[in-house]
Amino acid sequence: MKRINVIKIATENLDDFRQMAMHAKEVGATHVMAGQMPRSRWMWEQDLTDPYPNWSMGHAQLFKLVCPPQLKEFLPQDHIAECFNLFKARCDILKEVGLKPALFSNEPFWLPEEVYRAHPDWRGARCDHPRRSRKPYYSPCVDNPEVLAMYKYAVKVLCQETGLDYLQFMSNDSGGGLCWSTGTYVGPNGPESCRNRSMADRVAGFVDALTEGGKEAGVDIVVHFNSDIPFKAKEIGVATACPKLKDNQIVNTMNNKNEVVVASIVDLGYPGRPVKKLPEPVTFAKFARIAQDCSEPITMFGFPRSDFDECWEIYRQTQLQQPKSIADCFKVLQDAATTIVGDKLAGRLVDMWYHIDEAFTHLDHTGLDLIMYGCQHQRWINRPFVLFPTELAEEDRAYYRKFQFQAQKEENTYDLLDMQGIEGVRGFTATFMLGETLQKAIRCLQQAIGEAAYLLEQTGDKRFDMLRRRMIAEKCFFKNIIHAAKFQELVDRTDFETEPRNELRWPTRNDGRIEEFQNITRAEIDNMYELISVLGDDLEEIILCTTPEEEDIFRYSTNFIDQLRRKAEIMLEHMNDGKRVYETHNI
Repeated sequence: MKRINVIKIATENLDDFRQMAMHAKEVGATHVMAGQMPRSRWMWEQDLTDPYPNWSMGHAQLFKLVCPPQLKEFLPQDHIAECFNLFKARCDILKEVGLKPALFSNEPFWLPEEVYRAHPDWRGARCDHPRRSRKPYYSPCVDNPEVLAMYKYAVKVLCQETGLDYLQFMSNDSGGGLCWSTGTYVGPNGPESCRNRSMADRVAGFVDALTEGGKEAGVDIVVHFNSDIPFKAKEIGVATACPKLKDNQIVNTMNNKNEVVVASIVDLGYPGRPVKKLPEPVTFAKFARIAQDCSEPITMFGFPRSDFDECWEIYRQTQLQQPKSIADCFKVLQDAATTIVGDKLAGRLVDMWYHIDEAFTHLDHTGLDLIMYGCQHQRWINRPFVLFPTELAEEDRAYYRKFQFQAQKEENTYDLLDMQGIEGVRGFTATFMLGETLQKAIRCLQQAIGEAAYLLEQTGDKRFDMLRRRMIAEKCFFKNIIHAAKFQELVDRTDFETEPRNELRWPTRNDGRIEEFQNITRAEIDNMYELISVLGDDLEEIILCTTPEEEDIFRYSTNFIDQLRRKAEIMLEHMNDGKRVYETHNI
């Protein structure tokens, strides 16, 4: 199998894509992922009360790029044309630079219900998550010859028009699903017509159709079908397809000789973090060392963005020095830092990078991405923490409620720690441990913030000021996680039915919960004003956001600052609510 080095990097426009492609060429890439697509809001707008499509709106599904004639009446042609033209423009740039395009997606991907009402035989597996969707979503059955013909057509057009020759799929997640696979969230399911077909034949048949599409376009395309997702059990049934594969076909990283031929050094499907361009050079240097040692013929590697884009220099130094240990990686970091700030300040820059890395390590120890699941999906960051949320006026709830990922009963939406049916945190002990872990992360970030301020003073480089502000914003998100967990833990041990008894004795200080309520809410109010202050006039530069019309569960609105201010004001207006459930002090 030919050597393929695929780099994935987020870009802001075609000029930026060209610049990043040139960097990729310099460090030895053969391919660049070109499928970063506009979010397909039409998927969600079918039913805005159902949050599930938010998981997959940003993926580059094949039928989002090329619409087979059989689907034209069901899919938005203008959006497909927009996505295809963007993909084609990126592929043209790669051709000029001397690289090839690669595409990452999730297939077979769900189609609108109208498709299956018109073509019942196409309905395949139910592929949604039953706790995160309000209705079933179905992928097309790839045992059906008509469905396979549509996939073959899409690959043929893509290969003909763009030169695509590497295609990788994720399945059984984010809106994709395979008939009778053990990996779908609802369990093995699909039409009776294909129930007894072997999984090996099903997978091999699907991959064959994609390969044939490429061959008809004159391209010997490499197709990698992957159903192994880290937090789920291995898909043993899908892997049985490996002996049936042909050359340049891969299933779950293995070829037809059961050899592992793909090394993924980065999660290609990770959604955008709310605070943009926070660098993680120490982690990147460790991954770069691993990438250099990979013996697999296909390597997938993600390059993160930051204000300095230091990953390119770190990777160049890695190639030059060939580090063999973590200690060697710090020599790589020192030399990369020297190119940015000079020898005198390089150590301080590496220290800053180290403290950032430590902060994210502590965040990872929480065991669940609480920034995504909580601050984004449950809108902790901009929703008010109040004891009686059902009493809020409609306008004081609507601005965050419709962007809250919660598909269960409405009562679940009031519980801060019910995150799409997951309880990552609950009770005093979990809240205490979470708070201690994130306080360590905050202290690390504070050290990094101090280093950035020093480097700004010494160099006058305004990028250090922007980085400092990004880190302060991230610190506010960390604090928000602590406050959300503490507030809900307090709510969980509050009696909302019995009126509190107020002793007339003096002095009395019988119920410490009133102090907890006051201190948690005041800390969060202050946190919001700190975040508002650091964002200033640079909201869109610091926070992942979009216009109010395009706001969704993964992206905030450009009205974000107004929402933070309103959250603080609502909480201030409800500070006396504690008197309704807790005995107040008389001292």
